[in-house]
Amino acid sequence: MRYELVNGVHTNTDIWQQEKKVLEADNLHLLSIASAPNFAGTMRQQGIKHAVNLYDVITKRTTYDPDDYLFFNRAPVPTGTNILMNADGFLALEYDGAPIGRMHLYPGTNRAVKEIDYFNPDGTNDLIEEYATDGRQYTQLLYDEGKPQEFQFLNLKKQPVIRYYYYENVLNYVTIEDPETQDVLEHYDNLGEFVSRQVAQFLTVQDQVTVCYLGVEMMALRYAPSHNILRLSEDPIDQQGEVRGNLLGILNDDIAYIQEVQMDQAAYNALALRNINLSKATVIADD
Repeated sequence: MRYELVNGVHTNTDIWQQEKKVLEADNLHLLSIASAPNFAGTMRQQGIKHAVNLYDVITKRTTYDPDDYLFFNRAPVPTGTNILMNADGFLALEYDGAPIGRMHLYPGTNRAVKEIDYFNPDGTNDLIEEYATDGRQYTQLLYDEGKPQEFQFLNLKKQPVIRYYYYENVLNYVTIEDPETQDVLEHYDNLGEFVSRQVAQFLTVQDQVTVCYLGVEMMALRYAPSHNILRLSEDPIDQQGEVRGNLLGILNDDIAYIQEVQMDQAAYNALALRNINLSKATVIADD
């Protein structure tokens, strides 16, 4: 399979526009590595037919009903809760006249629940529930005195499969568990290790993966058995007039898990003038 690996899909950014251009021009399948309750809906809105999200793979949330959603007056709030529309577009939740939370709707729907926040009496976060675009609960985010404690990513039975654990606002432990027994199957000390190890399990030696940027997208491939390509979408020279560090590492083969760098003629020439090793470089047409 031929993939383009991206982090999150933020449709109003230049980064996504560049990634989408590569995706469509090369007829690639999209692999997104960031958690995204709205992933299926975004793919539908963007017209992307072949896409997969890493968190959905792990939690086995592989089926979405594109015609369903959670109507705000069917949201599972405590019995007796009043749902009040505010001028700012949020829905206030009140119980016995006191505010207990707030409901967010998916943009442009005026009815489809995206997120429900529950507050402590002092207004800090207590619990947040995120909902996928088809209305099924996606996460349960637990807080203690407003500080994140544990984030749970749920399967279609609302059972936790992935858990984030926080200490002093820092994510320092990630687990994958059997949703039936809650036995921990895999554990990681940080998010980067979790993502890169799971990407490596998902991909095979027959796969080809393209990334457009030198950040988390590239790092996610560090254990992957696939053939990995950097489609250079940034100026190869940084603001200090130096070759970008990770790019230089790839071209010198210090970063060996990226086997090829595709770039336009201008980038190739700029690097050649500096006598950079270009044995991994391929010149492609300038879009």
